[in-house]
Amino acid sequence: MTLDELMNGAALECIDEREAHLIILTQGTIGYVCPNTMDTTENRALFTGDYRSCQVWIERRGVSAALNYIGDHLNEVPDFSASQLNLQAILAMLTERAK
Repeated sequence: MTLDELMNGAALECIDEREAHLIILTQGTIGYVCPNTMDTTENRALFTGDYRSCQVWIERRGVSAALNYIGDHLNEVPDFSASQLNLQAILAMLTERAK
């Protein structure tokens, strides 16, 4: 696996996780997050808060999914599997590719 393939896989995981949730506004900017299914009623809420807090709740799950993917597949990338890089060096390499 190449570094680009790793990053693309992580991005896809992030998107899939984010798209699995919806924000439903109830009053002004107050709302809730529920699974992105046919039943989006408030009793299925996974999180309740203002719109920005709901966005953060969803984004954190996307970031977590991406990081889990990277952790699960990092040893498949020759640049990483043969090296003794610390976490900071790995993050620097991953973010440099995204620019």
